[in-house]
Amino acid sequence: MYMSESVQEAASVEIAEKPVKEKLIKRIFKGILRPFKFIKRKTEPARDFLRKGRAGAMVLEIILAGQFFAEVFREMVLQKIPFVLCLLISTALFAAIAELLNLVVKLILGGGKRCKSYFLTALLSVFMINIIADQGEAVPPAILMSFALVLAVDVVGRVIWGFIRTRRFKQVTAYVAVALSIAYIVLFAMFYHNDNLGSSRLDFYNGIEGEMSSTVPGFSSYLQDGSYNVATLSYGPGEDEDIVTDTLDLTIFEGMDEAEDPLTALTWVASDMDYAASPVKGRIWYPEGGKNCPVFFMVHGNHVSTEPSYLGYEYLGTYLASNGYVVVSVDENIINELGAGNNIRAYLLLENMKTIFGLSESSGNPLSGLIDQERVVIGGHSRGGEMVATAYLFNDLDCYPEDGNIKFDYHFNISGIVAIAPVVDQYMPLGRAVEITDVNYLLIHGSNDQDVSIMMGEKQYNNVTFTGEGDEEYFKSSVYILGANHGQFNSRWGRYDTTIGDGYLNTNNFLDEADQKLIAKAYIRTFLDKTLLGDDTYFPLLSDVSSYAGDLPDTIYITNYESSDARVLCSFEDVVNIGDCGNGTTLSVSGSSNWTLSPYVRGNGGADEDYVLDVSWDEDPDVSVDVTFEPVDISNGYISFCIADMSEEGNEDIDSAYPYAVELTDASGNKVSAEAPVLVFRTLAVQLYKQDVLSGSYEYKHQLQTIRISPDVFGDSDFDYSAVTGISITYTGDGQGEMIIDNIAYMY
Repeated sequence: MYMSESVQEAASVEIAEKPVKEKLIKRIFKGILRPFKFIKRKTEPARDFLRKGRAGAMVLEIILAGQFFAEVFREMVLQKIPFVLCLLISTALFAAIAELLNLVVKLILGGGKRCKSYFLTALLSVFMINIIADQGEAVPPAILMSFALVLAVDVVGRVIWGFIRTRRFKQVTAYVAVALSIAYIVLFAMFYHNDNLGSSRLDFYNGIEGEMSSTVPGFSSYLQDGSYNVATLSYGPGEDEDIVTDTLDLTIFEGMDEAEDPLTALTWVASDMDYAASPVKGRIWYPEGGKNCPVFFMVHGNHVSTEPSYLGYEYLGTYLASNGYVVVSVDENIINELGAGNNIRAYLLLENMKTIFGLSESSGNPLSGLIDQERVVIGGHSRGGEMVATAYLFNDLDCYPEDGNIKFDYHFNISGIVAIAPVVDQYMPLGRAVEITDVNYLLIHGSNDQDVSIMMGEKQYNNVTFTGEGDEEYFKSSVYILGANHGQFNSRWGRYDTTIGDGYLNTNNFLDEADQKLIAKAYIRTFLDKTLLGDDTYFPLLSDVSSYAGDLPDTIYITNYESSDARVLCSFEDVVNIGDCGNGTTLSVSGSSNWTLSPYVRGNGGADEDYVLDVSWDEDPDVSVDVTFEPVDISNGYISFCIADMSEEGNEDIDSAYPYAVELTDASGNKVSAEAPVLVFRTLAVQLYKQDVLSGSYEYKHQLQTIRISPDVFGDSDFDYSAVTGISITYTGDGQGEMIIDNIAYMY
């Protein structure tokens, strides 16, 4: 084929330039690699020295990982075995696992050196440490810190063993490496054991709220111990108990007669638990000389079974008993060996109640005539908090839902339920959520709960409904407490919500334990007084904390409240046509980029069954949610709704309350409005883990708050509060955002 001279010349030039380019690329690569080769050559003696110390690295890594395994085994299986013995067992097991992995590699790849065992040991160590370091929103730095810790331990082990083997003490590189490694280990230890990282989020949010002063006379005295002298009794099957009781056969429940897996079997053997003779056991606090006293049964949640968790509510028992209540704290530690078993927890509580009531009815024992069985409230903490709703359900059943051969015959007069930081849906009868009606319900949860990190109990709160039948009034209330954790509601549990890797938890933003207990005492006694005594002196605390805040610990309280005498205008539960809430109530939204009905997301806190109105907008908003309805009379009542800020990034630095306004319309078209009639907080930003503090990341808490607006909020006007026909909720701030609204209601 003919080629022109110009084309031939260009091809020749291209061919000539190709070797030049290849040589240039090779020179560049050689230049890049030259420093690495130099370093490799100069450090060869040091690297050879470190290779000779591999056995030392393996020993220290086995000890490091073995210590973690010991914590896991003691928490999950070997709770009654001393930690030193657990450490020896776990260390030996870890070494065996490492050797087994090395053998597998040899079988797969063929041949190989024992150095693979060291490598696999280190790799497994990193993996195990990552399990406890994998927390919060800062997973990558947590993994990096864990890897660096194992690397530092590896270097220290190699250097020490290298010195022992070679007797060469002039390895400068080794000295530098071991010094840096020890420095990192010390820094890591300081990080792990330091409880004062980060600034206080409590101070930040309290600054937004400002100083609060109580306007309710006598409330400060109400929080103190009462006039009764308090006596205590223990009951159980042991001869050393004040009252000896029978045992209970729990093997009637499926899976309780034999372990379902080897790990459970090992747990049962190690704990020496006999489920065919489970103890009916607890502690009682009561007012000396009391007769026909109201009674509060309290049940703990899941914890190590070697810890008598039921004794952790002494502060509550003493306080309530001094004010005339009998408090029974039930020991259900035997269930803690099972992990879940909230159905069996409920059965055990009801059987304890039957025993206590039987003693009160009979003569010749310290409980004779002490308890009024017509005035009963049950309460629980953590898994116990979920369980009490199940116990209330079982109380009215004739048999166990999953087995009709297990008969129930309780039918106690339970008037109220208290749930402290509960879980949800660990037991679902016949695969359904626990739904209960016509009972008073109190839910308490903390923003800094590192065990139940979201308010799971809100699902159960929504599944407590009121039928409206009969003349009796019912209510439910929840309070979300900034700075409260999971464990400080129980004196035996304390500040650390996990027993494995608790050094990673950020406890700097916690309330003091005494303050957290004071809050629990205030809310629970107020609930009991209203439910069991009909005393509503301080009952408004359960719907609006503002008048009481001066006598309570300085923190943020977000309250939800609903009563059986309120009438719902729009709850969004059964709405299909987004603009029509039914019963003459219509809904419209202006100024938003999107508005829809969506489930109220609770993370892993159970299926999302509660629907809310979700409104989002872009920059420069003029957002208004407008609801119109048939005329309602609130002249002696209120109109209410629930609201929560859903925005996140950047909220942690905004030192102002959530900006909103409320406007009412009457049948004549008159309007009244108020700017932020009730203080609403923006999304709460908390740092549950130390890694969050180091990385500057936050976990954002979106909590619905009930806003109740009565006519006195708006002042004097010609507005007709007996014929309110509309409410508008307007966002008055700047920038993009998102909010949710739920349960628009009124009380006449």
